[in-house]
Amino acid sequence: MYDQRVTISEAVHHIQNEDYLLPAIQREIVWERDQITDLFDSVLQGYPIGTFLYWDIRDENRDEYKMYGFIKDYITTTKYINTNAQSRNSEVVPDGAGDLKLILDGQQRLSSFYIGLKGTYTYKQDYKWYRNEDAWNKSRLYLNITSNPEEELSEDGDRQSRYDFAFLPMDQYDERVVTRGDDLWFRAGAILNYPKNEDQEDLVFEVKDQYADHLDRERERNVGRNLRALWRAIHDKAYITYFEEKEQNIDRVLDIFIRTNDGGTQLQKSDLLLSIATANWEKYDAREELTSFVDYLNTQLPSTNNYDKDFLLKSCLVLSDLPVRYRVGQFNRENVSKIENEWESIRTAIKAAATLVNQFGIDENTLTSRNAVIPLAYYFKNSGLTVDHLQQNAEEYHQTKQAMKKWLLTTLLNGTLSGNSDTVLRTIRDELSKADGEQFPLQEINEAVEGLNKVVGFNEEIAENVLENEKGGKRTFLALTLLYPENDWGSVQYHQDHIFPTSKLEEENLRDRGLPESKIAEFTEERDKLANLQLLTENENETKQDESFQDWVRNQNEGFYQRHFIPEDPEYHKLENFGQFVTERRKRIKRHLLSMLSSAGSEA
Repeated sequence: MYDQRVTISEAVHHIQNEDYLLPAIQREIVWERDQITDLFDSVLQGYPIGTFLYWDIRDENRDEYKMYGFIKDYITTTKYINTNAQSRNSEVVPDGAGDLKLILDGQQRLSSFYIGLKGTYTYKQDYKWYRNEDAWNKSRLYLNITSNPEEELSEDGDRQSRYDFAFLPMDQYDERVVTRGDDLWFRAGAILNYPKNEDQEDLVFEVKDQYADHLDRERERNVGRNLRALWRAIHDKAYITYFEEKEQNIDRVLDIFIRTNDGGTQLQKSDLLLSIATANWEKYDAREELTSFVDYLNTQLPSTNNYDKDFLLKSCLVLSDLPVRYRVGQFNRENVSKIENEWESIRTAIKAAATLVNQFGIDENTLTSRNAVIPLAYYFKNSGLTVDHLQQNAEEYHQTKQAMKKWLLTTLLNGTLSGNSDTVLRTIRDELSKADGEQFPLQEINEAVEGLNKVVGFNEEIAENVLENEKGGKRTFLALTLLYPENDWGSVQYHQDHIFPTSKLEEENLRDRGLPESKIAEFTEERDKLANLQLLTENENETKQDESFQDWVRNQNEGFYQRHFIPEDPEYHKLENFGQFVTERRKRIKRHLLSMLSSAGSEA
């Protein structure tokens, strides 16, 4: 290896010409907007940004490996809207011309320079609905050229930023220089149009002259400082310092890649493991197979889900009867080959399990542990059953489906697979393998897992613990969904709503009503717990607002009380009787959950 240097503008040119590509072992881009703006601030301040590692691949070996291009127009996810932007790199077939280099270390930084100077970054605005196209901002990188680079930007706190970069939405800001409030902002990529040393002074003069009415003497000075700093960072300083590996052996290159990246905080374990699978699978393209299957699970099943590559790779270990521990060493050539040989049956089983979970009413909002889906997938793979089998009315299939449902729901409510779940998964797999395709061994699994000092099953004590859950948590939302089995969880968004409004249960309000301190303490203690929560649609929630429960409930129909487990006696609806209301509603909810989830219950 030996080191070389190029400027950022030269690196961007090489990316655009596809002289720089990414090997299949590389991960996807993961940087957020503030990481990109921090990087640009660093180079303008003259800070080092680390070295890069390139693989100089020979012409005769180019056809042996899959390669991917850099993303120019990036979007955080294509899961919710149709767009020309990409969240994943596209495969590229080199044309055979030029000095081709594959990036082993430095993809995130190079991608950031490419997006910031040549492309766009599309992201969802906070507090807006994912599937609304107006919620997504397609933006380009701008530099505030009227800000003082000698002063730290207060909003950036400990990062000590001095150059005010931001991604501005294209539908509002699209010119080379735009006004935003009292400031002038320069589109960072426009600096590429001024490659020569003398060009920077022409640019400074143009901007100062065009916007003279916006500039006092100090701000005019800042314009010159900022534009010159940007020009020097992009065109003058050779910031890209890289080591070049010329060895053509894939095993050596993979070892270098892992050693270089394994200590980085941004590199997820799934990226490393997927890299190893990609380099060793022969029949399938591991990267394409696994990433596209994750997309399928998240978008094409009955409900929207939130699975990831870690879940999929962990499932591969469990379903292939390999050691469960999720670490790089498990993905050696022999194990990866076994996973590939079983991939079709693994994929079929995971799809069946995820589909069944959705049919149980569990989706991305209520699946508190993705690991809980893995034993169900293992059971499908071992037993040969399908979701269609379980939809039949035959008694044996009905019992199997109800046993699987009880196991899943109680596991999620109890947090049985939270924390270090390897031992639990291994224990469950052992019990499932003993079943040999017979009935889902609910009792045997619970007995074995209970021996690991884990909470299993469902009884009165567990029901009481569930009722202690407070508003906002996924486990709370899951418990609430069990009260409304008829709801359409896949297409309607529901809100966790306080039955007695929080504003009415504030200490000050309760004192104004003359309640004793003992009751005030009791009411505030129960205010956010499950017994004072219900699920309402957005429209129902808006119409209710902060109206007193006593007034609001008068206008509800008879079915409302049963659907929400509300006591019918009007005395319970008075604020001063909130404690009695909570006690009665707890009884009703507990009775329902026990009938649904306990081993003695008949409802499922």
